[in-house]
Amino acid sequence: MNHPKISIITPSFNQGKFLEETIVSVIGQDYPNLEYIVIDGGSTDQSVEIIRKYERRLQYWTSEKDNGQSEAINKGLRMCTGDIITWLNSDDLFTPGALRRAADCFQKNPDAQLIHGRTILFGDIKKEITKGADDADLDVRYFSSIPFPQPSSFFTRKVLSEQGLLDEQLHYGMDFDYLIRIALNYRIAKTEEIFSKYRMHAHSKSVSSSRNFAVDWAKVFGKFLNTFDTKRAWITVLKQAGIVEETNGSYSSGKIFPDAVLKKIVMYFLEHQLYIYYELLDMQRVKLISGLIRENDPEFFRERKLQKIAGRSSMLSPGIIRLLRKFSR
Repeated sequence: MNHPKISIITPSFNQGKFLEETIVSVIGQDYPNLEYIVIDGGSTDQSVEIIRKYERRLQYWTSEKDNGQSEAINKGLRMCTGDIITWLNSDDLFTPGALRRAADCFQKNPDAQLIHGRTILFGDIKKEITKGADDADLDVRYFSSIPFPQPSSFFTRKVLSEQGLLDEQLHYGMDFDYLIRIALNYRIAKTEEIFSKYRMHAHSKSVSSSRNFAVDWAKVFGKFLNTFDTKRAWITVLKQAGIVEETNGSYSSGKIFPDAVLKKIVMYFLEHQLYIYYELLDMQRVKLISGLIRENDPEFFRERKLQKIAGRSSMLSPGIIRLLRKFSR
């Protein structure tokens, strides 16, 4: 079997508690053509000691102050030489044999430039949960959120060569921005393979900074809408609701979306925002977004069963909802 070179980048900052397990999950893959790069942001915990312990197995590592995760990943992207590329955050893990299975998926899908699989959620939850992308409207949802677990996704050197680096102005939505750039220009393939384990804990960005994600993703989505001639009405609706800001930026794409498809993309984006703010117990925002969905696409509102979340936001206090979560999770 051919073994294309796979480049893995791990950005890290003060994640010494988890970093060694992450590194071992990569170097323990027994993949014969691996390039592993660790970019540490100048950690003050035990991270550097851990990295030095494994430096013979690393292609490159550094520990120096940076401007956040996007810059750290870009440092690695500038250096990597792999045919297949991804980043694995310093609190997540690869499952055994993940890299061989990822390479095999690309060989079976030679026209795909991004492949995504499933992950196992673990950590601060009652039991492990396997999660992947739902097939429903998947091609549409690539433009409204990231419907798959990022650590279980891999892209090609062709993408990096043609699309360049992450947007360092985005500290929380850089991966969503990159996905849109890929989805607008290349084929994406889904697999049921479980490539990673995604750690849930109180200090992870996805848990502790949900509101920042919502804001960054709204910026990216405004840029997406600005790419199409039919976007004006939706920009107006979302701008008036304070969800997106109008931007002069746009994406390079030859795609054309019919009005009905663009509407569905907007509804899925609003649904994703709805769940973020519901998780944050921002009931004012939940009422606003659920009202927008119901007003603009009542059929989508019913099909996605959003009546329940809309009803809870209207009838229950944040304290009661928080209490209910303790019993259901």
